[in-house]
Amino acid sequence: MSRTIEFKSLAPHVSLGDLVYQQIVEALVSGQYAGGEELNEVILAAQFHVSRTPVREALRRLAAEGLVVNQRNRQTTVVEISPSEVVQTYQVRQILEAAAARMAATHISSTRLAELKGLAKAATPRSDADWGNGERKFDEELHRAVAESCGNAKLQREIQRYNNLVRFVRSRVARSPQHLAHGHTEHLQILTALEHRDPTKAEAAMSAHIASALQVVLEELPLLARRP
Repeated sequence: MSRTIEFKSLAPHVSLGDLVYQQIVEALVSGQYAGGEELNEVILAAQFHVSRTPVREALRRLAAEGLVVNQRNRQTTVVEISPSEVVQTYQVRQILEAAAARMAATHISSTRLAELKGLAKAATPRSDADWGNGERKFDEELHRAVAESCGNAKLQREIQRYNNLVRFVRSRVARSPQHLAHGHTEHLQILTALEHRDPTKAEAAMSAHIASALQVVLEELPLLARRP
């Protein structure tokens, strides 16, 4: 089954291959494709109005990141992540982001902390149906701030690579208001440790948060109902 992916305008200093890659990533992590579904090079090139070369380049990158699989018949399909692969992905994420949080505690700027504090306030759990959007934004920006403030570009790139896999998994999970509220509490603990410039507590809070997030995925992802 084919999908139509909106192709955004080319931004300055972004190659055509990068833009195709970014658009396919967003389609994957937003749940537009099912596991095992084909990503047809010809169809994608026609949708994007580009040659097959940047599409092939993007699919090659996605395969290296574990989001797609190149089959022996040259067909490219969306990855079908097994329960054990999800666990391993989160374990690596836990190691990377806990280390980043430790480093970020002494590097993150006061301006960035103030921005996060504002997002945290807007994300305070409420009775209205839309409050979860604020928490999702706080979640995204907190993890981004930790990665960008760790002071290590290689670590930041690895976190981003695994973040795409995590977003792909989470697109299969319907996060309940209860889980969002629990996640908000954990995010506040991370933010507090960063505000106090406490590397040890920041590392521990991030590690505990990702371990907790994995348990939510294990409970709610339908794919994981059948253990390998």
